[in-house]
Order: sequence, then structure tokens, then C-alpha cells
Amino acid sequence: MSVKKEQKSEILRKSDKIIDSHREFLDMDTDEENVGHQEIPEIEEELSSEPEKPKFCEEDLIELVKYVKNLTICSYNNISWSKQSDEIIKEYFKDPSHIMLITFYDKNELNAMLNIPMHVSMGFTYFLRSPWQIYTPENFLKTILFGNINKNIKNSILKFMENIYAPIVLHSEDYASFLRHDVFLNLHEFISRLMDEIYEPMGLTILYVPKERLLQTLLKSSNKNDYISLNINQTLIFSEEDEKKRKLIERLDKVVWFWIGQMHRTTITLKWRKIKNIQDEVDYWNAKHNIENFVTEVLLLILFIWIESPFYSHKNNMEILCQALSSQIMEQCINYINLDIAFKDDPEIGIQMLEKCIFCCNIYKTIYDHIMTNITTYINSNKKWDINRKEVFNKIDIFQQRCYDIIEICEALTIFGRNGKIKLIGGPKGVNYETYWRKIEFLFYESLGEIITARNIIFTIIKPVWVNKMKQFRYTILQLENMVINLINNIFKNIKNIEEGIEAIYALQKFKKRKNLQKILQNKWIQIWKIFSNEIEHCYINVIRQSKKKINNDVNLLCISQYLKNQYSIIINALDWIGDCNVGKCILQQYEQVLDVIDKKQKMFNIYNTNIIY
Repeated sequence: MSVKKEQKSEILRKSDKIIDSHREFLDMDTDEENVGHQEIPEIEEELSSEPEKPKFCEEDLIELVKYVKNLTICSYNNISWSKQSDEIIKEYFKDPSHIMLITFYDKNELNAMLNIPMHVSMGFTYFLRSPWQIYTPENFLKTILFGNINKNIKNSILKFMENIYAPIVLHSEDYASFLRHDVFLNLHEFISRLMDEIYEPMGLTILYVPKERLLQTLLKSSNKNDYISLNINQTLIFSEEDEKKRKLIERLDKVVWFWIGQMHRTTITLKWRKIKNIQDEVDYWNAKHNIENFVTEVLLLILFIWIESPFYSHKNNMEILCQALSSQIMEQCINYINLDIAFKDDPEIGIQMLEKCIFCCNIYKTIYDHIMTNITTYINSNKKWDINRKEVFNKIDIFQQRCYDIIEICEALTIFGRNGKIKLIGGPKGVNYETYWRKIEFLFYESLGEIITARNIIFTIIKPVWVNKMKQFRYTILQLENMVINLINNIFKNIKNIEEGIEAIYALQKFKKRKNLQKILQNKWIQIWKIFSNEIEHCYINVIRQSKKKINNDVNLLCISQYLKNQYSIIINALDWIGDCNVGKCILQQYEQVLDVIDKKQKMFNIYNTNIIY
């Protein structure tokens, strides 16, 4: 065990030796000021080698590989890793010169790569590090930067660039003035063209609006008194500000010209469109109009029949015709729904399909109500549309409820299905927790199996068998929720510090999607804050005790202060993904008060030591 600690301390010492390449660039002599400077011998360049690579024991490498595999996102269940993947992942940790590690699904197995693969149809998970940053089992989960690019690569990149990368870059002060303009200009052009490539095939024209600090830049004023007092060349300052504004206007001008090109292309497309094949035409109109135009047209034809046909002028006959339209719309939706995707491959995509069907049915109802309420009176004021609306939409209502039932099953699958992992919970009872969770999974899939067996009767409206099946499924889910509550309570019985508690909540995050489990997780988050409160109180008692001592008092107070700040940092970093807590505000005030007490005690101790010396 001592050997392992020595190896880890050696790794940390080596990480401190890393040279800042930016510092080297800033310290370089310019061409204009090389007179009077001593030239650096070429030998020194040869002596400056890259930092030494860390050394890991096999046990640590196995643990790091396990972390990477657990964080890898894959839409398929029970997929094995390729033979060489373990060695590639280990190489990533052993050689910090590798900035990126990629894990992805290909050829029926999961693979690892130290660069971005050329062709990955299903997307990939990425892990990033700063140059020569060293990961250890202790710091990996706390410091790793990782994410997922799904199979829709362009959309994933757009979301990342527009919502994460661009706001950071455009509000950063790290760029030199000569570099800022080019970086921003290229960023705007890249996002504009990417958006155009994504939305143009849909027949949509979306304008990219750059999120630069326009008002702050254009309205920024200079304080003359500051320049005079600081003895700064005011003309030079104004010219620099004017140059910034000029470059900003140049960037915005280029964006506007791109807008003009988009608008011009759109107006031409409206007048005349060139199509390569029939499918292009179908895709175009499907993207622009899903169901509204078709339903409107059919309902107007039904009204025409109602007015002109003696047979359909009778209420019962017209009611049957409207019911037939509802049945046709329902059949179209049923054909669109793929239950294999919903129950097996990807429940989230299944939910999207079902929500789209529900939306279409609601659109149908809205258009029907609008036409039959507002238009029938204009067609023939002597004739009243007295069709029973409930009978027209009876099947549609039942179909929508069945869709909600399947959505409920899909949501349960995302919670209790095997995609979910609770392998990050450690401790002496970690194996027991895992076993208990597998029991919950088994009971869920047993109930899901009965649902899948009855899939043929889900949309059979006239048979009520499905209702009983759904009641039984809901009862099972209620039991499973109670089992999960017991699991969460057992886990937190053994939580003694903030780090363990946050790791447990991270592993249990998916249960927040379940309303009945949200409250208990929120209570556990409060429990972690109370642990922090107890730590603060304990530190305060120690400060009072230490203040009565006169030997090494300053060192002890410093240690207590640093410990508290570290605990504070851990819990604050978790706020981003766990969420706020009312109790937390009071505890943060408690933390600030204790830090203030420590600071005052340190100052008093320093004054006391100074007086003794004199």
C-alpha cells in the first residue's frame, strides 16, 4: 500500500513540472528589440524535453478503464468491448500527451480510439484533458471533461457550438486583440453555414444571430480623467476602441450579407423549385406541412358533401362519415408507430413518435372545431351542424390514451431498464446495492414482457383487455418505486461525508425523472447539506479551541480554513447538475461567518506574535 502511495505522489510531482507553453511564447524576444539581448545557446533547446510520463500500478489502470466504460453512452444493451479497447484506454492515461479519448459503437462492439474516428454512424463519447494533465483514480471523476455526440452529428455540433462554445469564446478576454477578430469572424461564418446546411433540406430558413456583446462594445465610453491620471496616450486609447468597433461592424456586415443570400434564395424557391425526384417533393411538403392542410381539405370536402348530398344530409349518415375520417387518421398514426423501437431499441425515440401522433390528433380536433363552428354558418344559415362531437372523436380519444399508456411504459423503461447503471456506488456494501438493483430490473422486465406479449391488442379499441394489463403494470411500477426508495435509504444510511453523498446522487440521477422519486432525492440532497453544516460547526469548535493555544496556532487555523474551502468547492460544483436547495442558503451564510471568524483569529494571532517579537 505504501508503494502505491509513493507512485501517486510521484505522479503528482511530475504534473507540477509541466511547462506553460503560452509563457514561453510571451517571453520570446521580438524582432524589433533584439539589440542588447544575449542569444540563447541552441544547447538549451535540446535540454528542454517533454515532461516525464506518469507511472501507474495495474490496479489503478483497471479502475480508470472501468470509469471510462461506465461513462460511455451507448443506445444498445449488453454490448461487449473490443479486445484492444482496454489497452487503448490504458495508453490514454499512461501517456498524457494524448488530449482526447473516443469510445464508440462499431461492428457490433464498443471500441476506443485516441483520435476522432472518420466514420461513426451512431455517434461517440469523448473524454478531454488539458495538455499533459494527469488523471488518477482519485481525481478522474472530479476533473474529467466528457460528453456525447449522437448519431445526428450536425445537430450535436450545432448545439455545442451555439450554446456552449460560442458564449464562452465571445465573452472571453483571453484573446489578443489581433487574434480576437479572426476567431469571432470564423466562428460566425461556421455556425451560419452549419445552420443553413441543417435547416435548408427541411425547407426552413433560419437566420443566425451572433451573441457578441454589442451594446457594451458600441456604447463603451472612455474616461478622460483616468487617462490623464495614468499618463496614458488618450489618442492611442481612442484609436484602439475605434478599431474594435470597426472590426465588430465588419463582422456583423458579413453576417448580414449571409442573411441577404438566404432570403434571396428563399424568395426564388417560393417561385420556382427544381426537384430531382418524387421523394424530394414528398420530403419538401412533409417538412413544410405535416397534417394541417390535408385535414382542412378533407373537412371542407365533407362540408361540401353535407350541403350537396341528400343521403349525407341526414345526421346519422354524416356522423358515420366523420367517424370514418377519425378511424383513417388513427390508422395512419398506428402505422407510423414502431413498438419495437419504443419497447426495445430506443424508448426516447418511441416517446417522440407517440407525442407526434398525439399532437396530430389534437391538430385534427382543433381544425374540426374551427371549421364546424365558424364556417358552417356562412355556408348555409338555415342548416345546423348537429353532429355529436363525442361520437366523432371517440376512437381518437381512446387512441390518444393508449399513446399516453405507451409513453408511460417507455418512461419506466428509461428508469428501470438495463441502460441505467448504478455501478458508481462504491463502499463495502456496493455489491449488495448492485444485487438489489438487479432484482428490481428483473421484476420490471418480467412485467414488461407481459406488455410486449399483449402488444397486438394495444390499439384494438373495442376490446378492454388492455386496460387491465395497464392497471397491473402500474401496480408493479408502484412496487418497484418503493423498492428503489428502500435502496436509496439504505445507500444514504452509510453516507458519512459530502463526496460520498454527491457520488451517490450522481449515480441515482436518472430517478429524478420519476415524480414519486424526486422528493426523496431532494431530501438526500438536503442531508448532504446538513453534513456540510455539521462540518462547519465542527470546524468552528476547533477554531475556538485552537485560539486558546499559542503554539502553531496559525498553521492549525490555516488547515481548518483550507479544509472548509475544499468542502465548499465540492458542494458548489455539484449545484450545477443537482440544483439549488433552500436549506443551502442558510448553510452558506454559516460557512461565510465561520470563515470570517477564522480570518479574524489569524489576524489576532499575527498581531500577538508581532508584539512578542518587539
